[in-house]
Amino acid sequence: MMTFVPGFCYTQDVDSTTILSRIWNYQRNYTLPVDGLEQNVYLRLGFGTERRNFTLFLVPTMYVIAKGDRQYISESYCKVKFHDVNNYELHRQIVCGNIPRQRTAMPALLQSITPNLYDVNIYPEHLLSPFHRANRRYYRYNISVAEGGLSMVHFRPRSKNTQLVSGYAIVDNVTGRLQSVQFEGEFDMMAFKVTALMNKQDLHTPLPERCSTEATFRFLGNRITSHCTAVYNCLTTLPDTLDRKQDRKLMEELRPIPLSPKDQKIYDDFDAEQRKREAEEKADTTFVEENYDWVKEIGWDLIGCNLINGNEAEAGPLKMNFSPLFNPLYFGYSPSRGLSYRLRLGVQYSWNAHRYLTLNPQLGYNFKLKQFFFTIPLRMNYNPKRNGYAEIEWVKGNRTSNGILEQDFHRVMGDSIDMPEYQDMSIRAVNNVAAFDWLEIMTGIVYHRRQSLDSKMMEQAGIEPYYHSFAPLLTVRLTPWYNGPTLTANYERGLRNVFKSNLDYERWEFDASYLYRMKSMRILNMRAGTGFYTQRNSNYFVDFENFRTNNLPSGWEDDWSGEFQLLDGRWYNESNYYIRGHISYDSPLLVLYRLPLIGRYIETERIYLSALSIEHTRPYFEVGYGFTNRYLSAAIFASMLNGKVQRVGCKFTVELFSRW
Repeated sequence: MMTFVPGFCYTQDVDSTTILSRIWNYQRNYTLPVDGLEQNVYLRLGFGTERRNFTLFLVPTMYVIAKGDRQYISESYCKVKFHDVNNYELHRQIVCGNIPRQRTAMPALLQSITPNLYDVNIYPEHLLSPFHRANRRYYRYNISVAEGGLSMVHFRPRSKNTQLVSGYAIVDNVTGRLQSVQFEGEFDMMAFKVTALMNKQDLHTPLPERCSTEATFRFLGNRITSHCTAVYNCLTTLPDTLDRKQDRKLMEELRPIPLSPKDQKIYDDFDAEQRKREAEEKADTTFVEENYDWVKEIGWDLIGCNLINGNEAEAGPLKMNFSPLFNPLYFGYSPSRGLSYRLRLGVQYSWNAHRYLTLNPQLGYNFKLKQFFFTIPLRMNYNPKRNGYAEIEWVKGNRTSNGILEQDFHRVMGDSIDMPEYQDMSIRAVNNVAAFDWLEIMTGIVYHRRQSLDSKMMEQAGIEPYYHSFAPLLTVRLTPWYNGPTLTANYERGLRNVFKSNLDYERWEFDASYLYRMKSMRILNMRAGTGFYTQRNSNYFVDFENFRTNNLPSGWEDDWSGEFQLLDGRWYNESNYYIRGHISYDSPLLVLYRLPLIGRYIETERIYLSALSIEHTRPYFEVGYGFTNRYLSAAIFASMLNGKVQRVGCKFTVELFSRW
């Protein structure tokens, strides 16, 4: 009986160590980069709604198949330009199928069309490949001899987890090249089985010749089965001018593999239903097609689809992208700021590939603070190669306070009266350009208007209810080392009597950040910075650029590292200087993955450590531990001051369908 050992397994018939070593070295020894490679690719997707209920309407991108037929098919003939195996531009030229208006359903399934088997991750940012040396400690291998100079490699995870897969591969004994692979697993609400036949003609390509995926999606009683087949390097090349043309007759000529009997039946049933409907409409003299289409479009497709799934539209040079009006993904919670909701919109107008205008507003509401926030940046990109852009940004809704200001207020009004906060509105106009690959320079101006929420009360206390500031700014960003840290220096000089400005100051800030990607999707994220004022005419408002409250928090990948989670908002405005440091460590298989039942669903875990020093207080520390899975990202934090635990709190954001 064969015994599995981590990383290696020996048999009497084949040298397992040699075979595994050749597999792990194949990409380095044989494959060539695919950057710039163009291929014609045929895609076929099928969906079967075995069980569904009204909750399927709440799943992004599934609205289109949540009603009507129970069997769907979609075919595309595409031109694909690769940047790497998992990064490509897909241009659909010919489309057909019975999905209404040829919309895309379950786009997460499309990620499976090109597995990157030789790299650390099979798909972008998930699924650790058993064919990469760095992941060998997560898998057990069993190798047996096959005919024709081939071996069969069976692999399975040492611990069950959604980041790991099991299956087998047929491998060439001489080169370690994978000839065919089959693996299965579960990730992001889908159980899947992938079969990939690698390219037999070109030894140097990591791309498959054909790839098929069978997947099952389960959610609140819904059960959707799906299949996706991709055929690469098709011979027929179509003109570039063709764009999503609906032509089933042409597809029948281009289709490199025949339809299965099940897929053919879907088309036959769809054609029969279309003929029946046309006959009924022709016989019914009271039927008004325009009214019917208008009611359907407004009542179901337009309102429902935009409410749950958002929408994308393109008309010539104009592109629009609207996030859903209601989606649990946009909710978040932190102990200091409570429950928040955010919404993102996007508009782009392109004159050409090198000059385009973007408008990407972000809106949010905090239920605990009862505050509405928005950030509206209007950017003109005039040199993407050099990151050249001019931008005007309007920010409103932030509220701020200050300890010294509160002391002066209570000295006059008494401790029993709460001081009203100030609302901060700012406008920033900047120009950014990369002078060299390692040097970016941003210049511009920034204007702040801070207005008390109760001007009369502040006047009674003898305190100015309005504070205005106007300042030129300069930001220099350096990346002197390839894949090294980014160094940033910020300078602002406040000027008085410009647009009613009554604050005079000079501020410097320096920041260094470094995201080090380690093997097997592990990440070490480090950030350190300092800021200080060299001149101020008022002690009331301190407004640093890199040390401030974030009122529009995002998810796990955006701002959970490099920020303080439990720090009182007033601390951001009570010191002439700050010194801060943050470090976090991410790993897909760290601690919780060993737990029974729930451990298999823990995708990534993270450890946090943050430190802060400001005036008039001892050093402040935060430590935390967090994890993310298909449903949410959650973390628990503890803050310490003077060596004692000060606060303990948790934070979460909803991650459900974030990749959909």
